[in-house]
Amino acid sequence: MNKIKELEKILKTDVLIEVQAEIDALEKLIAKKTSTDLENELEYMLDIKKFYNEALEIIEKGKLTQEEATNILLDLEDMRADDEDEI
Repeated sequence: MNKIKELEKILKTDVLIEVQAEIDALEKLIAKKTSTDLENELEYMLDIKKFYNEALEIIEKGKLTQEEATNILLDLEDMRADDEDEI
């Protein structure tokens, strides 16, 4: 599978679903108790969602290069490693 297709699949079936779940959880927490830290985290997650949605749009237009897809996939791997380190 080429890197562009791999990235598209991961974004649609995993990453964006997880990001949306995190956004939903943060919104529920903020509704219960306003917190600057939570609001900052929500803003960060919304930015991440926007970035990956834009990446999907570029993929659908056929304008994402293999190199760009590879770089995004590497970033995703780094993020997952960081998350696992926190556990």
